[in-house]
Amino acid sequence: LHTQIVVPDLDSMDDDGYARVLEQAGDRIGRDAVLFPLTDLHVMRLCRLEARLLPRFRTTTPSLESAMTLVNKRRFYEAAASFGVDHPATRFPETLEAFDAAAASLGYPVYLKPEISPLYHGKFGRKGFVAGDRAELLAGAAEVLEAGLRAIVQEIVPGDAAQMHGCAGYRRGGKSVWVCYRRRREFPEGFGSGTRLTTIPSFAHRTRLIEFLDHVGHQGLFDAEFKLDPRNGKLQLLDVNARAWWQNALPTRCGINMVALAYEDAVKPDPSRSFPAQAYTEGVEWIHGYNDYMAAKDGGMRLGAWLRSVPPLGEFAFWAPDDPLPGTLQLSGIAWNMMRGLTGARLPKDTRGYRIAPPPPVAAPAAAAGEPLSSLSSAPDEPAHAPQEPNPEAALQ
Repeated sequence: LHTQIVVPDLDSMDDDGYARVLEQAGDRIGRDAVLFPLTDLHVMRLCRLEARLLPRFRTTTPSLESAMTLVNKRRFYEAAASFGVDHPATRFPETLEAFDAAAASLGYPVYLKPEISPLYHGKFGRKGFVAGDRAELLAGAAEVLEAGLRAIVQEIVPGDAAQMHGCAGYRRGGKSVWVCYRRRREFPEGFGSGTRLTTIPSFAHRTRLIEFLDHVGHQGLFDAEFKLDPRNGKLQLLDVNARAWWQNALPTRCGINMVALAYEDAVKPDPSRSFPAQAYTEGVEWIHGYNDYMAAKDGGMRLGAWLRSVPPLGEFAFWAPDDPLPGTLQLSGIAWNMMRGLTGARLPKDTRGYRIAPPPPVAAPAAAAGEPLSSLSSAPDEPAHAPQEPNPEAALQ
């Protein structure tokens, strides 16, 4: 099926308009289809509209209750705290005075993170805001409050992209499979997205991640982000995405096709269907071509050196030999950006709120706690846990 339907203003529609557009798309497709949300807002939309969209569409979204907990960062960190999951120290101010007090209690620099990330990104074009001092904090907080949004204030875990780790997985009932990876580069530097990842031995058993997902009642696709804290050697939970991700082909390359699992369970739910073993290939690299080049360029690497650094057998976000057009467009974007730079036409990129000054020296963790994650071995028999139903609450507004 090769049907392309573009709806430019989908995010600005109300739920009724959103559903009608999907129904019209279904008419054009002419057959039942499976929906994969690609942003947090689409996760929430499809959770709310699932009953209306059936039977024409099947969804791959979790329950509304668990989605609200993972998408709303205040609820997310409150749930993590109540369950005892390691995470950065976090405050939940609602006034300028409370923001001021929260940052003072944590110590600068701090990270101002929106409760609903896509709403903030749509307005300000960034994930959050780093405040290096009181003046920056109050200015950033005022922006958020004037926009009618809410935000949290969080300590910044020291370290660069190499300290970032992820666990991408899929859950059905009490069963889970996952692939763990480590970030090698990111763009923009500081609080950007991973551009080059490498799969490593499982560290899930050190984080209580699977138990936490049971606690919030999550089923389906997930991608959890952690940062290894050099102060104590602990993996601090930063986020859990309840949807598909950029690197969704990486687990498939490593031996676990999670998108296919989600598709099959959406088309024909069957709890008795076989579930893959918790085993995957380590050392596989995933590359987002254009963004990885930009990250390498910011680090002083030239195009030729970057091309030589790209593993020929890696998994790419946009390139595949049997489907070369997306990758070709990515390379065209690199060439176009270089031409604009040579002619002086490049527009400056706003990285305000991403880059931070190097953190002050911190004590090295104890040998046992600071063991490199690349040397960890996976737990062969991590127990499955029966999911618990969360208390129902009002839908996210």
